[in-house]
Amino acid sequence: MSLPVSPEGLLQALYETLPDPVMIINADRKFVASNAAATKVFGFSAQEFLELGPADFYASAADAREVGEAFFPLEKETKPLHRRFNFLRRDGSVIPIELTANKIRDADGKAVAFVAILRDLSEMVAAQDERLRAESILNTALDSISEGFVVFDEQDRLVLCNNAYRKIYPLTAPVMQVGRTFESIVRYGLDRGQYPEAGDTPETREAWLQERLERHNNPGERIIQRVGPDRWLQIEERVTSENYRVGVRTDVSALRRANSESERLGAILEEVGQEVYLIRLRDQKFIYANTSACENLQYSLEDLRERDLRLINDDPSPREWGEKFGAISRGEVSVLFVDTRHKRKDGTTYVFRVRLERMDYDSEPVLLALGDDITERLEIERSLARKEHEFETLVQNLPDLITRAKADTTLTYVNENYARFVGLHVDQMIGRKFLEFVPDDHRSSVMAHLANLTLESPIATSEQAMVSQSGEQFWYLWSNLMVFKDGEPVELVSVGRNITEVREAQTRIAIQSHALELRNDALEKFSGIVSHDLKAPLRQIRLFADMIAEDVGADKTEDLALFSGYISERSESMEQMTSNLLEYSQLAYQQIKPKIFRLSEAVSAAWGNLAVDVEEAKAQLISETDIEVHADFVLLTQLFQNLFSNSMKYRQLDSPAIIRVRARTVDNVATITVEDDGIGIDAAQSERVFGVFQRLHADEKLYSGSGIGLALCRRIAESHDGLIFLDPAYQGGARFIVTLPV
Repeated sequence: MSLPVSPEGLLQALYETLPDPVMIINADRKFVASNAAATKVFGFSAQEFLELGPADFYASAADAREVGEAFFPLEKETKPLHRRFNFLRRDGSVIPIELTANKIRDADGKAVAFVAILRDLSEMVAAQDERLRAESILNTALDSISEGFVVFDEQDRLVLCNNAYRKIYPLTAPVMQVGRTFESIVRYGLDRGQYPEAGDTPETREAWLQERLERHNNPGERIIQRVGPDRWLQIEERVTSENYRVGVRTDVSALRRANSESERLGAILEEVGQEVYLIRLRDQKFIYANTSACENLQYSLEDLRERDLRLINDDPSPREWGEKFGAISRGEVSVLFVDTRHKRKDGTTYVFRVRLERMDYDSEPVLLALGDDITERLEIERSLARKEHEFETLVQNLPDLITRAKADTTLTYVNENYARFVGLHVDQMIGRKFLEFVPDDHRSSVMAHLANLTLESPIATSEQAMVSQSGEQFWYLWSNLMVFKDGEPVELVSVGRNITEVREAQTRIAIQSHALELRNDALEKFSGIVSHDLKAPLRQIRLFADMIAEDVGADKTEDLALFSGYISERSESMEQMTSNLLEYSQLAYQQIKPKIFRLSEAVSAAWGNLAVDVEEAKAQLISETDIEVHADFVLLTQLFQNLFSNSMKYRQLDSPAIIRVRARTVDNVATITVEDDGIGIDAAQSERVFGVFQRLHADEKLYSGSGIGLALCRRIAESHDGLIFLDPAYQGGARFIVTLPV
């Protein structure tokens, strides 16, 4: 379907009816046309436009030059322009303009002029300026409130308070910090005489505190509180739907000092920042409104007296207002708290939280209304709720333990994971020292770690052992951040991650590495023994075998029995050495299985295993070993058995063996001494005696032995991360000293 108008006619209609100025400039940089909107915005007539050039309209010569260079000469290839500039009206005023310009081409595509569409941005700029001004007002709103204003969260921790609140309680101000509980703040002030009405004895102060906490947690009527010799406060507290506690502190000292009821009433009505109204119930007409009410509603008291309560109420419907107001109007209740919306004279509205109280006088009942504009307060509460929800969602979904504490480790926040770990409720941990939940033997290292957090290096990590509510020990990697303000530490933020499995894996690897090292050492020594100690009897066997072969070849038989006896004796020696070597490798490098037991039990077991030797040597044991150790019972019994066997084997032949064993524990190390009155060991041989197959006595008939007993003792001690050595200074026998960690 085609329009019954030409395209030229349509363009002309659009040109004339556009709300934005449209101007056409020719190649000589002269206006050749402008629409009615241009005349309206700039104040020039169409004829006056023809006498002017585009440069006459720019507030800045540089802007005019930039646009001119962009489009002229018209033959130059350019892109459409869309920019913001400042232009001049006829009266000289500056107007912000959004300029859109492009070339006009003829039928042959030649640029013959350019068209400019100019959008007036004045209203938009004004709106932006107004928004910025409103934000500035909001940012300073709290400190503009003359009353003390305070908010505590659902866990009764301080969220915010204004400067007026701090000034009201000067003795308590130092601890008015975000995260501090209401009770801890009040206790601090109580200890410093902030509340004279609490009394002078600990009993009266505690009773006063408990009553104050009860009224704080379950607010109702306003409280009048004395905070100085001649200073009184009115406290009004509310619990929000999010379980936040919002309080207002109003200095009513002047009211208390007033001599008459009229003076007292006048002082409070005109000095408080709350809006105060007195309303006649029969027609809901205003009788009185204080200065705060008049200023906020933008009416004078005279203007308000000509209106009734319904005209400033902006609730959605008369029915809803009637439901709110009806109960107190009919006398069913005497006090009512209502959140409503008030309408100012200029049409704007605000949320109004009001306390209505019915007062029945002889003449007629009236309504006393006290309330606040809580628009900004509600926005603050919503913002706080959003931030609190976001923070809680984050920390409660992390598997780590998260805490916030003051610089002295007093906890101000813990997440549920940490509380479950120690078996307490979150509230039971807040206010306690972080160190209370660190095992005693780790506290000094934790304090040393925290002391190293400085302004230059505020972040560090440390591994810490922790004991859960079930008594299990876990290892946590703690990342600690110390927050500084003005160069002083103010807060410690800590995150602990469970690394118990990692630590256990590291321990297993260390044990396996140590065991492998021992086995490699055993293999090396075994090779040395095979190549050295076992070669000697083999050489002798070969020698006697050669001698037998030589005699047989010469038909000599008289020495064959003697040579074969030597061969048999050397073979038995090799067999014994092989058996001893197997015993050494099996005992010395077996995996230890530690447990806690009394050392005297292992001593008794070792002595009992040597009952035959004890009887033969008529040996006597003196034991003072009633200490507790953490070791492998079987291996430690073997250690004592070898030492006792040596003492009885190398005793003085003309007297019974006397063996003494003593043990004591100092600094988590058990020191055990085993001494005898035997023939002793040369101090120069104090290390050699612990070697495999090392014997100091060549006469095996007198002093028989395998040469592995003390070597086994050393391996057993080392497998427990301990030591064994010979005391070279001991006289009258031999003394061995064993040390074991407990």
